[in-house]
Amino acid sequence: MHPIDKTVVFMLLFSIGQWVPIKDGRWQDVKRTEKIIVTSLKGGVGKSTVSASVAASMAEEGLRVLLADLDFRSRSLELMTGTCDKVIFNLYDYMAGRADAERTTVRIPVKDGEIMFCPAPDEDVLGPENGPVYEDIPGALKKLTDESGADVVICDSGAESFVPRMLAKEFATMAIVVSGQSRTAIRAAEITAQKLAAAREGLDVRLVINDFDVSLANLGVRAGLLQMIDECSVRCVGVYPHDEHLPSAQDRGVLLPEGITSVAARNTAARILGDSVPLFRGLGKLRSKIRL
Repeated sequence: MHPIDKTVVFMLLFSIGQWVPIKDGRWQDVKRTEKIIVTSLKGGVGKSTVSASVAASMAEEGLRVLLADLDFRSRSLELMTGTCDKVIFNLYDYMAGRADAERTTVRIPVKDGEIMFCPAPDEDVLGPENGPVYEDIPGALKKLTDESGADVVICDSGAESFVPRMLAKEFATMAIVVSGQSRTAIRAAEITAQKLAAAREGLDVRLVINDFDVSLANLGVRAGLLQMIDECSVRCVGVYPHDEHLPSAQDRGVLLPEGITSVAARNTAARILGDSVPLFRGLGKLRSKIRL
């Protein structure tokens, strides 16, 4: 490989964040509340997986994390977090004044911390006939963020463009676009990134590659890392390798199952918050198999 090509590869695979230093293994001195949208126009690419695992990784490092489910059509975070029997109020109740921040959020314990989880209402609830409407969401999230004292807000959005673009324009400091290896997922990620960037100039848009199968990439059956990053035209902040044990762990409500996914989530969380760790830190055997 030509030296200049190696430089390009390094820049693509080692993109880093901006502002939170690491001290004694824990994030310190947060200068602002990071408000992150996790999205894609395509369903089933792992938006909720990334949202929940990154939230857990940040919370276990001592940050106050607000995880908001904004997938009104097909909410799944209640299942992934194992909180179905604990949810009483949701974002709509908060917007309508029926519940305060404390009653709206469900506390989910993680190692050395907890997540404040805000459940999503059904999409049919939000409308003029019932009171709060979609356009009220950014303002409600700002208020909920302040009242909860969150250091980080992670919004898991559905496979539509309206809500993520609205949040990009009025609320978010960063957008995470999630993509799988299929051609349709990559195309959706590219279009999603373009729409988010158009919603607000200067918005920090990053790519997370989920369920990356090294073997299929090496065989040429699925897209490789560089191809995905190049086609999406977005800096890569995280890679989740294929983990055959993840579905069963999620069915049990395990947010951060030990193994490949937990390592990838912690790396992604660190990079989002500015720590210059390699994409595959702790995944040396896997990294050695990847053909760039």
